[in-house]
Amino acid sequence: MSRIILSDRGAFLGKSGEQFRITRKDSPEVLVPARKVQQILVLGSGISISSDAVEMANELGTEIVFASYYGRPLARLIPASLGGTVRTRREQYGAYDDFRGTDLARSFIRGKLKNQSSLLKSFAKKWKGGDRADLWQQFRNSSAEIEALIPRLDSIKGMVDDAREKIMGLEGNGAEIYWRTWANLIPETWDFPGRDYPAAKDHINSLLNFGYYVLEQEVWAATLYAGLDPYAGFLHADRPGQEKLVYDMMEEFRPLVVDRVVVGLAREMKRGHFQEDFRMTKDGMKIASSAFYGRLDERITYREKSQILRNIIRSQAAAVATYLRGERPVYEPFTPRW
Repeated sequence: MSRIILSDRGAFLGKSGEQFRITRKDSPEVLVPARKVQQILVLGSGISISSDAVEMANELGTEIVFASYYGRPLARLIPASLGGTVRTRREQYGAYDDFRGTDLARSFIRGKLKNQSSLLKSFAKKWKGGDRADLWQQFRNSSAEIEALIPRLDSIKGMVDDAREKIMGLEGNGAEIYWRTWANLIPETWDFPGRDYPAAKDHINSLLNFGYYVLEQEVWAATLYAGLDPYAGFLHADRPGQEKLVYDMMEEFRPLVVDRVVVGLAREMKRGHFQEDFRMTKDGMKIASSAFYGRLDERITYREKSQILRNIIRSQAAAVATYLRGERPVYEPFTPRW
């Protein structure tokens, strides 16, 4: 996927014919063919985009996303014509008060637990038959413990408000096992005390948070293209200004899109890529951005087809919409083979 990332204060994005024109202080002008660009990402403040560039992006269906310098989504420009049917949103709101809301909440966590278990098993392979049989056994045991939680989801009944706490309780049980085991994948040169929500008081949590922000941007777009209301979730309780359906749908993708990538970044990045407050430097941001956005652009085999991860996320959002409209009997979470 071709993407323009603007993160330098004073940068300007304009239009020159059928090209985007990028100007940065003390740097040569850059021209990018507009039809090759699928996303424009604005990170930080002091960056300008001309109305001509916005109009051309709109005509070509190019997304424009605004985020903090450290990746937290702030706003998104979408075409005025974008959106699914009114029926989709009416069904989404109605599902909160019937069985569909609870079914979706269970499915999101079923997918997360399955993918957490699968990720641990995939990393365990490197220790099988080697001199770290203890780690191989630990990862296999933890994977089995997480998978044992999945059948318990099916016993949770009732409407969302009654079922949410029980579902999140099982998610919390799985998270405790998962992060305790996942920590063994991080080199001892880093201090990883465990998953810290939401503040990052160490380097690894800083990487995880940044990765989840990138995933949030992608799932946010997917819900909008599917005609869903990103703020009306089921698993996470409503909060003003927070896109709770996005948080719901992120769950099944966290292990594959983010956690796996952080394991690699923990070996690639150095302490010099972070500031004293654990936020990344400009060079650190470039490395992390390349890894996470690159992961979204990767192809994996899913349902017997080679598919780009970003497209799978959008397909899953579309599947939620068709389930809500009664066009499919169940919603199947994303659980690829590892």
